Amino acid sequence: MRSSPAAVRPTTTSRRHGVMLRLVGAGVMLAVMADTTATTLAVGVLKYTPAGAGMPLGDLVWLTSAAFIPIAALLATAGRWADLFGRRRVLAVGLVVFVLGGIATVTVESWSAVLAARAVQGAGAAAMIPASLGLLLGELPESQRRGAIALWSSASGLGCLLMQAGGGWLAAAIGWRALFVPNVVIGVLLLIACLGVPSGKRGNAKGVPDVLGAWLLAAGIAVIVLAISKAMEWGTDVLWLGLAALALIGGALAQARHHHLPAIDLALWRRPKFVWGWLATWGFGALSYGLLTVQPLYLLHLGYPMLEVAMWLTPTSVAVVVTSFLAGKLVKRVGAYGLIYAGSLLCGGACVIVLTQAGPTIWGLIASVVVGMGVGALAPGTSVATTLAARPHQYASAVGAATMARMVGGAVGVAVVSVVIDHPFMTGPFAGLAGALAMCVAISVLIGALALTKITRLRPDPGDVMIKVPRRMLLELRMTLATVAAEADALLPVETRAPSADPHTAPHTGPHTDPHNDRVPRPRTAEPGPLAGTRGHTN
Repeated sequence: MRSSPAAVRPTTTSRRHGVMLRLVGAGVMLAVMADTTATTLAVGVLKYTPAGAGMPLGDLVWLTSAAFIPIAALLATAGRWADLFGRRRVLAVGLVVFVLGGIATVTVESWSAVLAARAVQGAGAAAMIPASLGLLLGELPESQRRGAIALWSSASGLGCLLMQAGGGWLAAAIGWRALFVPNVVIGVLLLIACLGVPSGKRGNAKGVPDVLGAWLLAAGIAVIVLAISKAMEWGTDVLWLGLAALALIGGALAQARHHHLPAIDLALWRRPKFVWGWLATWGFGALSYGLLTVQPLYLLHLGYPMLEVAMWLTPTSVAVVVTSFLAGKLVKRVGAYGLIYAGSLLCGGACVIVLTQAGPTIWGLIASVVVGMGVGALAPGTSVATTLAARPHQYASAVGAATMARMVGGAVGVAVVSVVIDHPFMTGPFAGLAGALAMCVAISVLIGALALTKITRLRPDPGDVMIKVPRRMLLELRMTLATVAAEADALLPVETRAPSADPHTAPHTGPHTDPHNDRVPRPRTAEPGPLAGTRGHTN
């Protein structure tokens, strides 16, 4: 029977929406990662050019931290609001803010204005990230979600690759501000493409959202990042910042417990699987952004021009893209934490190889490829471990909280790397850079230990138990029905009983399976009497 056009049209529409969802979601991560890569390249250019030669590295890395602070501070809230008020709407608002911040970064003059523009761009990215993946997971069927997460994660590697390949030419030909121009163009294209995606499911939100809790959370995370970045410069005074951050986050949590539409979805944190994934994601952020900062600084320190630096960095990004794609195919077989363990092992081993080399060699090039493979395995592994631990109505909230962990970890990684480079604890001509690589090895070990602990745990999470419950319930129901049937038959007159009522003559078609299997107990033989069968006991 031929299908009618009316029956075909919804399928064609859904396929078109699926393609647009994947393009927009991947484009968002490409733009965000290209922006982050542009920042790390700009820091290197400023460090070794007259434009920023007089500034300490701790001040230059604020070009990165200025964007990381609002991203980390607003991600959880933006994800929560995307779930409540519409994911496409939040995505569009984030793109507008991201584009305006990029235009300001390119055009403003003073350094303080540049940092403010980067903060605006970070606020836009904070809305874009959870809303884009929330749209993907909320609109695609469950069978396609792992592949969508892999595409979403691998797009970040593609953004890094494109910026490293073309950013060296832009910085050398025009200047460091030109590194932020491509992100403005991509943002405008994504804003137009938003018109072709579904609006996204939204919750039945009634009332005023928790604005106070959102501000408290944002301020608390911002103070944490500030304290980490200025720890060496301000000394023990950062302890007061730490106490202030705890008080602010405590106030946000108190608001979340009592508000009808809280800024923090506390239900996520009651799921152990999400907490484990959040910790792994935090470590991944510290490791990946730390390495992303060390690589160009190491090559520029050796005197390589910017174009050659980009050529050295390109194999790393290629490895990230390829490995992320393959990891998305393997995640069903090895599991999310299997990928996390493998990625941490590759990153740590590559850093050890670089530490044994005196300069750029063929072994250093191999190590850079291995780093890309490790990051390519960690990205989809951590994304799957956190996102799929949430309920469907919590996807954007889970993405926001998980990416917040990645960005806070990234802020820690960048701050620690800059502090170690400026205040080395090792000796030699590359003391600072070697110390930064040693810190990356230590973080890799911590991530690997966390993943291995999760893999070897025997106690299942509450969500895993739900998979085993239906089979056990069916077996018990089968046993109970057989027992009730036997006891009901025992109440009938002898001449009307079924031949199978006699346990000695009944064929072996009852509820018990293998006689050597003790997991499914056999039904108890019914005893005649008026009360028989009222409890349904079994042995």
